[in-house]
Amino acid sequence: MQCRRSGEAGPKRGIGADARAGAGPLAWRMAALLLALVCAGCGQARLDANLCPRDGQPARSTVLLLDTSDPLSVKHRAELQRLVNELQSQTAELQVAAGEALIVYELGADLGALAPVLTVCNPGEHPDQWEWWQQLTRGRAIDLQRWRRFREAVEGLFDQIEADAAQSSSPLIETLGVIVPRHAPSAREAASSAGGHTHLILFSDLLQHSEALSHYGPYPAGDAVRDTPGLRALQTDLTGIDVSLLRLERSRDARWQTRDHYYWWTHLVRSFGGRVVWQESI
Repeated sequence: MQCRRSGEAGPKRGIGADARAGAGPLAWRMAALLLALVCAGCGQARLDANLCPRDGQPARSTVLLLDTSDPLSVKHRAELQRLVNELQSQTAELQVAAGEALIVYELGADLGALAPVLTVCNPGEHPDQWEWWQQLTRGRAIDLQRWRRFREAVEGLFDQIEADAAQSSSPLIETLGVIVPRHAPSAREAASSAGGHTHLILFSDLLQHSEALSHYGPYPAGDAVRDTPGLRALQTDLTGIDVSLLRLERSRDARWQTRDHYYWWTHLVRSFGGRVVWQESI
């Protein structure tokens, strides 16, 4: 039996070595959890009143041109509602993805007064799609509120469209000449972005009608407009822009809305340097 010598210190009381070793990882986990709770919302993006980034530009812009020069039929209003649903969807083909902007214009005869009727950005990934660590480090309530604002803004677009009386002109190409330069990518962006920095959607009967060019009579081929004397001013640079063409068909216009007219726009867009990514008749 071993005896303790006089003056020799006995075993120290307190937390044993094994207990101290086990406390380390637990302490770190508690500290990390506390830090995550303190910093919840710290990674929140700074957004302006339109839910767009305050610092920098949206990753991509979808520019929607709505042709209301003629009242929309019941069918076409239903198609517009479908389009509105797709724009705010998280999976649809025409969705405005996280961090991207939606800018909406209505076709009008006065090009000088042309201004967006809606500008809004997708505020980011929906909280329901977050990973576990995002649930800890981001403010779910803030993001849900932002998503509600985004959806209300896009849904409100449908309510803003009025069934106005038919307009005497439909200057579609001239309108593109005004709005495209506002939202077109720079030369560097166009060269580096394979997917297109801007997505242009035309929701229209696509029957161009102005003093310069009208589809209600003889007109040059789509890819010849840029080289036709008197029409060169209509050319708009669509380099780096993806274009979707949604043609609204009307029985009264069947004489003009032919198969050749359908593809006329395809050739026009390509001759202007753009890329047609979606095209359909409705």
